[in-house]
Amino acid sequence: MKKLFVFAGETSGDLHGEKVISHLKKLCPTLHVEGVAGPKLRNLGIKGPYKMEEFQVMGFSDVIFNFRDLYKKFYSVFDHILKTNPDGCLLIDYPGFNLRLAKKLREKGYKGKLIHFICPSVWAWGKSRIDLMAQNLDLLLTIYPFEAAYFAKTPLKVQYIGNPLVETIDAFSPKPHFREQAQLPEGKPLIALFPGSRKGEIERNLLTQLKALSIVKEKLPNHKIALSVVSPKLQKVISDQIQKSDLKLNSDLFLVPSCFNYELMQEASIALAKSGTITLELALFKKPTVVVYGLTALNRFIAQYLLKLKLPFYCIVNILNQKQVFPELIEKGFDAETCANSILELETNNVKRKEVIDGCTSVREKLGTFTSGQVAAEAIYETLQKS
Repeated sequence: MKKLFVFAGETSGDLHGEKVISHLKKLCPTLHVEGVAGPKLRNLGIKGPYKMEEFQVMGFSDVIFNFRDLYKKFYSVFDHILKTNPDGCLLIDYPGFNLRLAKKLREKGYKGKLIHFICPSVWAWGKSRIDLMAQNLDLLLTIYPFEAAYFAKTPLKVQYIGNPLVETIDAFSPKPHFREQAQLPEGKPLIALFPGSRKGEIERNLLTQLKALSIVKEKLPNHKIALSVVSPKLQKVISDQIQKSDLKLNSDLFLVPSCFNYELMQEASIALAKSGTITLELALFKKPTVVVYGLTALNRFIAQYLLKLKLPFYCIVNILNQKQVFPELIEKGFDAETCANSILELETNNVKRKEVIDGCTSVREKLGTFTSGQVAAEAIYETLQKS
């Protein structure tokens, strides 16, 4: 019986991991899987030394402030793998932790297969990671088609499996009576607001977003704002920021549980979103979007002076197209007036709006059509058979 250890340190890893492991268990019903899992993987019966929720941190500064706890958990996971000696480890995203774990396991003589799913952003920073990955990994599964080229001069097997979001969104079927269920007014154009999933980033960014949308509402009074709330735990911090703005809850602005995210994306006229995976989802829905993110002073210092991070674009939609599709206000220009002007241009300038939608279509074509979970499972199964 083959044994696999899986590590998912954040929500997206749990989501991707669930699809892969579901397909993998069909290929190999006797496969024993354990590890660090979120709720979706735990629903498949996966247990281990920790739960995913114990690893969730955001940004460089959060990692620094939680370093001692992460250090302790790192060695606990490391010791567990050495003790149980699985045939392979599936390390999903979370590269700062997972690549160090792979290196440490190899140094201690671990002979099982090391598979990393979702390539770190080596095109942005950490190009030194390319050699590190080539030395320690047996297989790298990527979700963006341009990533394999960065490893062309190494012996590492790299396989593009398609992007899981394409499959998910293609299969999406909206819940009936969405607006009624979400308590949104019927017949009003919607501005979808996706402010993020963590308390710190909402505290830093949301008020500026709300101030921008107040300006937009003066120009577009018929529009309503639908704010996606990832977790009930964020309700208070979001409400506190709304009270500081000019927008009226349940009149100008409505809170929508994130379980309706795709319905909201489908029905919205335009979106304002924190930089991240959500922007690719919006592009796949062909939804014009303004992308924003306010860095902390510490994160800005680390990015600029320690990582020497210099990118033409930060938003993955723009990176895939190698040109601006979505306006992005991240390092410069993230203020209420600039943000409002960007939203108004996308909503009222038909020429600009069409350019953005055409760019979204191009992104969809570049990603191709794959059953990514199944393709990944087949690649992992083949690799495990060699262990």
